[in-house]
Amino acid sequence: MRQFSSKGFITLAMVAYTILAAIYFVQHYCWDNIFGIVIALPTLFAATLCFMRRRHGGWSIPLALAFSTLGDYAGAVDDFLLQVSMFAVAHIFFICDFLPKRKFSPAKIVAIVGIGVAVGFYLRFVASHIAEPTFSRAIIIYGIIIWLMAASAILQQRRHSGWYIAAALLFIFSDGVIAYGFVQKLPYATALIMPTYYAAQAIFTVLYMQRKES
Repeated sequence: MRQFSSKGFITLAMVAYTILAAIYFVQHYCWDNIFGIVIALPTLFAATLCFMRRRHGGWSIPLALAFSTLGDYAGAVDDFLLQVSMFAVAHIFFICDFLPKRKFSPAKIVAIVGIGVAVGFYLRFVASHIAEPTFSRAIIIYGIIIWLMAASAILQQRRHSGWYIAAALLFIFSDGVIAYGFVQKLPYATALIMPTYYAAQAIFTVLYMQRKES
């Protein structure tokens, strides 16, 4: 009965999370984004859920989601450097959660190196289109941190490890689209960025809520 209730709670929580995400898209496309702070509500909700479960899963994921919420808010007020900084801290907390459960294997090392090479070339390409050195350095540093987050997700040995990897790759894709905005404007960038970002955070949240111990 307890297991059923736990699954039911997670399901209801994700329904609520999806509704909050849908509200963001409605106000973004139908109301011309007049309530920019709405972008942070799904992640704030996810952070709250995880803080409620911190005795079972530890502090790192709740803190990662909390800093992601701050990053969302910074994006809503168009403070790019603050946004990058908050998400960099969030990914460091993800790394702190994933890395203690690491287990190395040749296949994992190959995957990590392959992703690292791809991220490196992409960062070099994007940076070459940025005139402002501060922005360029911020994106390169952030790109390295998010690659390390993906590497730690690949290395960890928790249950459903494939879902952690999927969420990390969704994060890389979402942030890669954001970075491409420095190269040229994409007409439907939000439709590519936000669903993948919200999906990544939802996956991390569900996996965390399913933990029985940290």
